[in-house]
Amino acid sequence: MTDEQRRQIVSTLNGRSHVDAFEAAKAVWNDADKRLEPSLIRTLKHGRRPFNRAAAAYAIQILSTPMTIRALESVLKNKSESPRVRGQAAESLAHRHRRKSHDVLLAGLDDSSKEVRFWCAFALGKMAERRAAAVLERLAVTDKRVVRGWHSVAKEAADALDNIAAARKDWRRGRCTFCVRA
Repeated sequence: MTDEQRRQIVSTLNGRSHVDAFEAAKAVWNDADKRLEPSLIRTLKHGRRPFNRAAAAYAIQILSTPMTIRALESVLKNKSESPRVRGQAAESLAHRHRRKSHDVLLAGLDDSSKEVRFWCAFALGKMAERRAAAVLERLAVTDKRVVRGWHSVAKEAADALDNIAAARKDWRRGRCTFCVRA
């Protein structure tokens, strides 16, 4: 990727169009240039609009560096951030994370935002995090709030429990096989 292409992606990611911002995020996926890391982290943390920050959270997971993972964790923990951005950070951590990410996502299951709880349940199910089982069982019974465009937190929690049960045989000595060393 050329310098000009990187500048264009960052500019579009920070633009006024929701559709264009996510198209720029997809372009990062098509050519995961590590030189985009500082700009993506800057947009994730300081982008003008929530959709710009959410697009950065989506794009940044492909780089999968310790710095990007810590940035996603930081955004997820930031209660003053938009639930949409925090939810996207949780979803991104499902695919690229470190051991500490499990703890950050576990804490997110008790968040006041249904979007954050939903995506933390999703991520912990993908990670097959057994420590989440008790909270997920409670959410599966009690949290009927629906995340727009998806389904209820209760259903996502039940799906996560199914994933955890199915993945037990894939666990090696109680360690997540998907964690990135960070």
